[in-house]
Amino acid sequence: MVTLAERNIFVSSMVCDVCGLALESFDHILIACSGSRDGLERESVASNVYETPNGTRYWTPIVPHGVKPFLKARFNTIEQAIAMYEEYAQLAGFGTRLGTSKKVKIGKEIITTRRYILCSRAPVNKHKHKETNPDDIDSTSPSRRSNVKVTNCKACVKFRRIKKSTDYEIYGFVEQHNHGFTSPENLDLSLKRRKLDFSTQEFIAKCRNANLGPTKSHKVHVAIKGGHHNVHGTVVDYKNCGRDIRDFIGDRDAQMIIDKFKARSENKVNYSFDTHIDDMELQLIFWCDGVSKLNYEAFGDVLAFDATYHTNMYDMIFVPFTGVDHHKKCTIFGAGLLHNETIESYTWLLQKFLQAHNGKQPLLILTDQDCAMKQAVANVFDKSIHRLCMWHIIQKLPAKIKGNDKRNAEIKKKFHKLVWNVYIKPETFEKRWHLLIAEYGLQEHSWLTEMYLIREQWIPGYFREIPMCTLMKTTSRCESTNHLFKSNSSPHNTLVQFMLCYDTSVDGLRNDQRELSYQTDTTNPEYKTKWPIERHANAIYTRKVFFDVQKEIVNGKENSYIAERSISDGVNCFLIAHQDQTSEVLNEFKQFTLKLQVTFNKEDLSVTCKCMGFTRNGYLCRHVFCVLGHHNIHKIPTQYIHPRWRRDAIPSSVYSIDNRLSIDQSSSGRLWRNILDNLEMCRDRVRGKIDKLEELDAEVQALKDRIFAEVPYDPEINKKDVVYQEILSHAIPEALSCTAPKKIRNKGCGKPTKDDSSTEEVDEEEDDDHYEYDEENENSTDGEGNETGTDSEGNETGTNGEDNDSDS
Repeated sequence: MVTLAERNIFVSSMVCDVCGLALESFDHILIACSGSRDGLERESVASNVYETPNGTRYWTPIVPHGVKPFLKARFNTIEQAIAMYEEYAQLAGFGTRLGTSKKVKIGKEIITTRRYILCSRAPVNKHKHKETNPDDIDSTSPSRRSNVKVTNCKACVKFRRIKKSTDYEIYGFVEQHNHGFTSPENLDLSLKRRKLDFSTQEFIAKCRNANLGPTKSHKVHVAIKGGHHNVHGTVVDYKNCGRDIRDFIGDRDAQMIIDKFKARSENKVNYSFDTHIDDMELQLIFWCDGVSKLNYEAFGDVLAFDATYHTNMYDMIFVPFTGVDHHKKCTIFGAGLLHNETIESYTWLLQKFLQAHNGKQPLLILTDQDCAMKQAVANVFDKSIHRLCMWHIIQKLPAKIKGNDKRNAEIKKKFHKLVWNVYIKPETFEKRWHLLIAEYGLQEHSWLTEMYLIREQWIPGYFREIPMCTLMKTTSRCESTNHLFKSNSSPHNTLVQFMLCYDTSVDGLRNDQRELSYQTDTTNPEYKTKWPIERHANAIYTRKVFFDVQKEIVNGKENSYIAERSISDGVNCFLIAHQDQTSEVLNEFKQFTLKLQVTFNKEDLSVTCKCMGFTRNGYLCRHVFCVLGHHNIHKIPTQYIHPRWRRDAIPSSVYSIDNRLSIDQSSSGRLWRNILDNLEMCRDRVRGKIDKLEELDAEVQALKDRIFAEVPYDPEINKKDVVYQEILSHAIPEALSCTAPKKIRNKGCGKPTKDDSSTEEVDEEEDDDHYEYDEENENSTDGEGNETGTDSEGNETGTNGEDNDSDS
């Protein structure tokens, strides 16, 4: 039951100036009502209620003295007049909207001479809200449920410009409403209060860059602001904002992204981009910034690229170029968007990539078995060795070979053990392949025959003499990178939004690289020997590479020894025996010192190893460290320090703020970040001191009042087009030279399935670095003497079936 604190003052006969009917006046002061009474509309704001003889009720708000409008009230500008009525409406508990206006042109200036401000429940126009004839309703089409807020309320205020003056005055004011008012608890849900300010719209757009949709963005904002009542807008308003941003971009999408690339090429150091436009339709894009070029210069010996889908609303194929940096993490050398997956499209993209990097070709380039990619690589990278992804081939094995589970498991195990071995020579591989095929009667198997014919493109043994051949044997790096970009983007993104997500993702990768470099420079590892060469390794290598080298040093110092020493044709020859912790001898390798290069000469040391560890990995193996330790060499010879693994492989300037893509570099952006930082620092300093918090609040409030008094509200900068240009950092193009492509269908455009990219990642770093093999023996062994094979993804496994050290 609702309790109303009300006071009846008088009853008199009067005429309503809204409808002209006689009113029976009850002056009610309605306070803190929480429900309805006698089926009437609930009132919870202080108001006077008038009831006509025919039962119609009217509400007049009670507001503080000085807030209520009155006739002949004057204002300096029309904006001040509107703001006055908005404040009155908020206190009274009703919404407003702009009504009729009259404007005249005086010279070049357009001046408002009259303006009506209406209650939000006033009718929009004479033709809306007509009664619908039931016969006109189409019963076959679904109807949408909606709530009608219009009550034909006549409450309004009328402003006009005073003759021979620039001031405005109130010449009409209808105070009575034909509806109750919104309670103070629900005022934040009114249209005016739900209107998203610039900061909120910017927050929504930034969340979108991290692939946070409107629902999650609203939840995050509520948590940050401390409650729903402190957040402007509902989830629906947040969704509408995202829709409006996409509508703003609209047909300008392609032109806006090209204009953005042009601006970056002018303002950023060494930024490159190129496009291909056919019949005013954007078909192909390639872009690469200066940091990507520096990374490619240092780490471009091995390159992988793969296509990924569902990153934008046009289904353009996204193709990032991926490599491995000096921390053994993924790095980006450039990227492109393709309209289709033809040989011509991939050839164009690779040519632009090569032009951006001054014609430098990688030693090794890795792709999947896509025919268009293979042909394009052959057309463009004539000096590079093309390698096919082993994982994409190996994963087809169970589906290609029929038979019972036990037989298939045996074939799979032996097949993996053979193809993943990087130590056997090509002729040894071919011999064992034929034996394996004959053992299981697979001589006529068409798929295996086809794979054998292209063995030089994917079997590790054929790449054993290529520098850094073990860095990438599969496109798992590409799969990992593609997964990162897809997790930060959305298939509903425009090209403009996709690029914002791309910038965020790339900055994230580079920040990871920065953090690892900082960790390397500011910390020291735990040393495991007293040999100075271990400390020298730490001084030159990044931490990740140092741990790999440290393992080789320890094994060379403690678990290897010189079993035999001789001189053959003037060449110092060492037979190195490697043993495990039980001192059981596992394998023997011969070390050679080239003629004229003496092992004892510390100024110019040169050594080769049959395992080809330095060629494969870019750092010395345990067998070489055994020889160096025997001769008391305390530093790694300069010729065996690969530049790509050094701490200073790339300059520290790549981590500067100017080289970050997703940060607003404008003066206003920097100033705003400084303001927020200062406020946060002040809050941290006075936290827990209530008196200081109150003082801070008073000073900020005073600053706000002063700014509002000095800087009037400017409707021009709050128009949607202006707001969205600032949020997206894209100006409206003066003219459209191209449009975005029509939605296309490629091989990746089918129904999206569960993303299994994470299961495709295999260990590219450690899976064979310590894998010792005797070509005359059938079995392979790891550094600890365990017989090893590979699992279904190419990861080496021990006899117990567990994966060896993995760092995917």
